[in-house]
Amino acid sequence: MRARISITLVGLLAALALAAMPASAATNVHRATLKGSASYPNVKGSAKAQRDNGVRELEAEIEHAKALAGSKVRFSVDGNAVGTATVNSLGKAQINRRGGAVPAVSTGSKINVRKLGGALVASGRFS
Repeated sequence: MRARISITLVGLLAALALAAMPASAATNVHRATLKGSASYPNVKGSAKAQRDNGVRELEAEIEHAKALAGSKVRFSVDGNAVGTATVNSLGKAQINRRGGAVPAVSTGSKINVRKLGGALVASGRFS
């Protein structure tokens, strides 16, 4: 009986702690689907941006880009460069960034992936 009360009490305290969490500590997640450009119509990708406890994070990837294997691509959000990656032999490139280098992302923010030479590879908008 004592164990059951303890477990119930721990559950209630955990629920109260979550309910009391300030709004600034909450996670805001935005997602984008990336579609290939006219030059690279088979490329697809995705991106996820979130702000967790005030820290901005961005994960983005493209795939089906075998024609670009060995090439470097640059990921940018609303015109701000976020990171560069090399397309591997399977046609995939990805970045994972965290902290001040990640720009603020909101609904409608645009993400682009371009070859270092400037040609658009894929793009999308965050929801």
